[in-house]
Amino acid sequence: MRTVVTLALREMRHEWLAASCFVAALVGGLAPLLVILALKNGVIDRMVDRLVEDPANRELIAVGAGRHETEFFARLAAREDVAFAMPATRTINAQANAVRNVAGRQMEQAVPLIGSAEGDPLLAGEVPFVAPGKVVLSAPLAEALEVAAGGVVEMLIGREIDGRREVARGDFEVLAVLPEARYGRMAVFLSLPDLLAAERFRDDAAVGVADWLEARAEPAAYASFRIYAARLEDIGPLGDALRAEGVETRPRAQNAALLLGFRENLGFLYAVIAVLAVAGFWAAMAANLRGMVARQRLAFSLLALIGMRDRDRRLVPLVQSVLLVLAGIVATLVLVAGMIFVVNRLFQGSTGETVAHLGAGDVAAALVIGVVTAVTAALWALRAIDGIGPDDVLREG
Repeated sequence: MRTVVTLALREMRHEWLAASCFVAALVGGLAPLLVILALKNGVIDRMVDRLVEDPANRELIAVGAGRHETEFFARLAAREDVAFAMPATRTINAQANAVRNVAGRQMEQAVPLIGSAEGDPLLAGEVPFVAPGKVVLSAPLAEALEVAAGGVVEMLIGREIDGRREVARGDFEVLAVLPEARYGRMAVFLSLPDLLAAERFRDDAAVGVADWLEARAEPAAYASFRIYAARLEDIGPLGDALRAEGVETRPRAQNAALLLGFRENLGFLYAVIAVLAVAGFWAAMAANLRGMVARQRLAFSLLALIGMRDRDRRLVPLVQSVLLVLAGIVATLVLVAGMIFVVNRLFQGSTGETVAHLGAGDVAAALVIGVVTAVTAALWALRAIDGIGPDDVLREG
């Protein structure tokens, strides 16, 4: 075996230009693949996962007003494909006439009110639930009011009765500020009892300015609802089930199916590209090794004449193939590691996250695929050596 390796190395040193070109070609083809894989492992997978797992993309919006009773919401709660469902007082968001920062006096007018309850996907990780007398503000609203968690805002609800304008006021503690990535518009998330209180004050003249926030019986039915599917895959079946009950909905994310398909097929697309690249490299390598055997036909014949076994002769191109591929992979990994380091240094400061990375499994897979490719690509050259006998050199001589 030592003799075989020595012969292979000396041949490569003699043909150093061809060997260098082969390694450079391997680096040129493999490096972009590994860089794309590193980006896929990092920013691409993370971006797709965030889009797919974004609770806003799992929301179904009720179309038109209805009459949804307690049994309807009980059925929704029992479904495994429903992550969250709660009543809503109207098909569009209710509004506060104004919301004011009690401490700083900043005010925003016509602020949407969104009812919330335990399990609300938009508030997950921020607060367990919104209790009566407390609210969660969206980041744009909190920034405009210059208020943070622990602050107090005043909500103003106006109505006009018999030409007389009345305004109900209530102070609410800010439990949390919802990140803009969760909800990018101005809104107040409040409990269903507080939302019902605001709606009753507007609609019922018997509800006074002083007692508008007092607890009262829930209505027999609600005009609309907020609902989120458990998974992106559940949007279609859940919408069909609601349609079967006569309830029309539409997904907030019209491209939900596209997002889901992209995540499921992203790995497959990369695999197809990698297979095509490896196939092209394999063909080039096989042709290169076969050409080397043809060029060194007399040398292989001479080796047979001096008594080298056929098995050892066949090992020469095999060893060369493995060494060239390993050299190309090592050079590629060094180059790619430097590129990944530079990319992460450039972008990590702005994103705070690793943009690209290769795992140990990726490196091991590259080595295994490279060795398998080297061995299989050498088979053509090995078969050619079998056709070279000791008499070839004598005939040529």
